[in-house]
Amino acid sequence: MENHNLSCEPMDIDTSGHSVRDMDISYDEPFYMSKVIKTEKEDFPTEDIQPISDNTISDNQPTVKKFHINIQRPTKSYKNVLFQPVYIGTAILVSIFALHIYSLNCFNDINIEELRKTLTNQVFGQPEAINTILETLEQQEQSKLIIFSGGTGVGKTLVSSVLLNSLGPCSNVYHYTMPSFANTFSTDFMYGLTMCKKSLLIVDDLTANDIIQTKILIQKVIEKSENLGKVTTVILIYNCYESTADFKRNCGESFRHKLLENLSEIKVPIRFVEFKPLTKYHLKQCIKQELADRQLSDRELEDVLKNFNVDVDGCKGVHSKMKYLNIV
Repeated sequence: MENHNLSCEPMDIDTSGHSVRDMDISYDEPFYMSKVIKTEKEDFPTEDIQPISDNTISDNQPTVKKFHINIQRPTKSYKNVLFQPVYIGTAILVSIFALHIYSLNCFNDINIEELRKTLTNQVFGQPEAINTILETLEQQEQSKLIIFSGGTGVGKTLVSSVLLNSLGPCSNVYHYTMPSFANTFSTDFMYGLTMCKKSLLIVDDLTANDIIQTKILIQKVIEKSENLGKVTTVILIYNCYESTADFKRNCGESFRHKLLENLSEIKVPIRFVEFKPLTKYHLKQCIKQELADRQLSDRELEDVLKNFNVDVDGCKGVHSKMKYLNIV
């Protein structure tokens, strides 16, 4: 609840009805007639006319009563003023929730065969990883955690992109990258998870330094999903490259052991998917795919390959480099 600064405290308001100065309507001085009475000489003798005393006039005048008019100033109900922002905030939240309900679009099942076809045509050098992923996704009635692990440019992010594109824009699909996942993610706003039968959460750009923090957040997602009786699939994408003594980068067995040990507390089936390093042959496939209908001779292709280091970058950056070289 936000603090509301009132322009005045209740003690500042006189609610007794006497906050306005009394207005007196009275006549303090009596009506009287002039003491001097003009007399004229009359033709006939009359009795002497005595001056009329003030007391006589006063006794004959009507009594004017004294009135007090109290004007009561209207007072505000500070209880209503205090709770007015609460009412407004509640109305806004209800409106947002109603909008989400109105625009709700849930995916039900993943088309495994269509996904298999697309992955086979677009992802090179990872047949085992693709088969493992598809087998795990086929278990669509059970929550699960799938870990993609591999070096740079081996197809991890590409697989997740193909999966997201196959589902389209859905209310129950969530895609995050680090560090935004750690900084902004909250299960409170997962309306798709709450309203839809199934949900998909993908977190990309993870490293060994993110294991603990990621575990805590994923535990919250799985717990909420289980409490609601929903089915949630979580995909974590880790870059497992570690620098060795000879300055080479590879994915050691220690990384896998550390990762599985920490995530074992999450009470859902966990599947570890290893993406293997690519070779020069796979890099050629990536380049040919980027060229589309354009044909290069073997010599031209070898010249293009000189601009890439498949051991370091895999197929990552093929499009941007070829565009820079004016090849595409």
